[in-house]
Amino acid sequence: MANDDVRRVKDRIDIVEVVGDKVRLRPAGPGGGYIGLCPFHDEKTPSFRVSRERQNFHCFGCGKGGDVFTFVMETEGLDFRAALELLAERAGVELTDFGGGRGEKKRSAVGLHEVMEIAGRSFRALLSAPEGEAARAYLARRNVSPEAAARFELGWSGSSWDTLWRILKSEGVSPRDAVDAGLAQEGQHGLYDRFRGRVMFPIRDVSGRLVAFGGRIVDGEGPKYINSPESALYSKRRNLYLLHAARKAIQEQSRAILTEGYMDALRLHMHGHGEAVASLGTSLTEEQAKLLKRFSSRCYICYDSDAAGQEATIRGMYTLQNFGLDVCVISLPVGKDPDELLNSEGGDGLFDEALAKARPLVLQHLHTVRPRLEDPAARRGGVDSLFDGLLQLPPTAITPYVPQLAADMGFYPDQFWRELEQRRRFSRAEPRRAPEEKPEGKGRPNAERVTFDALEAALCSLLWRNPELRAGGREEVLALLSDSRVKEIALAIMMESPEELETRWHSTGERMAPACIACGDSFCDELEFSQARAPDADLWSAVCGALRRKRAEERMRLIDARMKRHEATP
Repeated sequence: MANDDVRRVKDRIDIVEVVGDKVRLRPAGPGGGYIGLCPFHDEKTPSFRVSRERQNFHCFGCGKGGDVFTFVMETEGLDFRAALELLAERAGVELTDFGGGRGEKKRSAVGLHEVMEIAGRSFRALLSAPEGEAARAYLARRNVSPEAAARFELGWSGSSWDTLWRILKSEGVSPRDAVDAGLAQEGQHGLYDRFRGRVMFPIRDVSGRLVAFGGRIVDGEGPKYINSPESALYSKRRNLYLLHAARKAIQEQSRAILTEGYMDALRLHMHGHGEAVASLGTSLTEEQAKLLKRFSSRCYICYDSDAAGQEATIRGMYTLQNFGLDVCVISLPVGKDPDELLNSEGGDGLFDEALAKARPLVLQHLHTVRPRLEDPAARRGGVDSLFDGLLQLPPTAITPYVPQLAADMGFYPDQFWRELEQRRRFSRAEPRRAPEEKPEGKGRPNAERVTFDALEAALCSLLWRNPELRAGGREEVLALLSDSRVKEIALAIMMESPEELETRWHSTGERMAPACIACGDSFCDELEFSQARAPDADLWSAVCGALRRKRAEERMRLIDARMKRHEATP
């Protein structure tokens, strides 16, 4: 991602305005500072500060901090690319380069989003038109009201071969863009519509951009469902249906409910479960696990009770558990999916009961293979299935269930652990685990607080904003720091330009370094005004002097402790 794109966006964006959209800010002292209640943890006394001069934020309560990109990524659950695109659109900046010769692809993708919105509006209009009668009748049979159809932006593709293409062409859409967007296909006699005779479900990405469609056949022949193809806009591995609408409810409920189909997720929303999303017909992926983990550390799986290959489906759920999600499985009455259950008499109560009785993933897997464990001829396969799943988890995630697992699998607990360890050693490759992540965000008070020594953070802040200080002796500077994290940040600042570091940190998801610099900025702001806006050189001397005194005091305390233990040398 080009550094100049990032810089141009930051030059046109005021962090106070962006933060002010989500946090009620009030001026706090001179220098363009503002204060408000932190959006990342519950508090009654404001400890969240935003600096217009520094263009960053810092919370003294939870330690969160960074620039405008960090804020948007944290509050919206976006990766850096999506945050950059969102802010660029707000600032009126056209992104010209993503590095590695991918600029042309980026420019094309922006145009394709506009094409998708034209298609979405056209499908919605067709649903209300006379030719949408068959689709409206189908939705009525499925107990989807016109208001619900409008709420979820449902549409109708029309039954002719080129209904949508004629509309797109009249809007100035090129044949190439129609094909690239997955809306049209090339035939012997020109372009024709990919979706025909289908109720259309729009698929939006986590930031709300329309990236794909799913179509359920109503009129004509063909597969029951077809989806947009993989493209520059859309990858089913990286999206979840209705996540853009569900993310706030997921944060508020501290859980997501994951279903298989569009109608299942839609029906759950209609019945008050706004935290529901659907997996778009793909096996559960690492990318989807990361998406869910941005908003909650709990995920309830609600797949069809008669889904084929339940054990294979459950093994896919370990992907979510392996990425730090606490996974539970909702068991519905046999023969029912969430849509059918909630549409039946008393369905709300039955679903709430099933939700309350949801089993942790390990126990659900045990429940699924129990018939095989009770059959001597199939027992070995059931044991192998369980161990295949358990090998993907760390021991801490297995420990609470060991007594029940061991008893049902025919082991004593110590035998169970030995068998698990032996299988782990002899597995062909150790399963890849995501780094352990801590839950973050409001409504999760147990989130780990990120803290830095204010003086050490201030040293990084001064290095960051003053190239003359960065040119000083590295060994002398690093000798003042005791926190290994801060040492790495300071060394990086002295070795690379802030522009390069800023882009790299954002694109790799690095949060600690921006938070450290923001913490140091807040400390320097207070120090500046206490010293009548002292220049950086004076602040540097004050911070370095304070750190030297701190190191000397720590050394004296160490010597004093050794003397008291009679361990000091003469």
